[in-house]
Amino acid sequence: MSTFLEILLLSATITAAAPNMTLNQLSCERMAAQAFRRALHDEDIVNYRAHYNASLNKCLYAETYMYTTPVGNNTWVYLSDLQVNRIYGGFYKSTNIGLFYCSVEDKECHSEAEWNQLVKAYMED
Repeated sequence: MSTFLEILLLSATITAAAPNMTLNQLSCERMAAQAFRRALHDEDIVNYRAHYNASLNKCLYAETYMYTTPVGNNTWVYLSDLQVNRIYGGFYKSTNIGLFYCSVEDKECHSEAEWNQLVKAYMED
């Protein structure tokens, strides 16, 4: 089969499966799912979210970890670029001490709402 025909068939298959997703978005979703599966050995990982940011040309990945200690529940969220394995920031909160750490690149945040606002620039177009 010619390369052109293979690309055409692949494009048609992807379009039929997810009509609003680009090849970069699908590739990003696949990379994120693989990263999540690799991290499943860590029993504290509970969720992930992936987004291909076209304006930044980056596959961004937010992974959430939750664990319980004798004094409360803890939540960690990391925002990273899967393609270059770079962490942009993190968010940590604990039920016994509250917000402990929150930053995205050079910006500190002081609440979960601020974290969500900073992450929005990366995880949405």
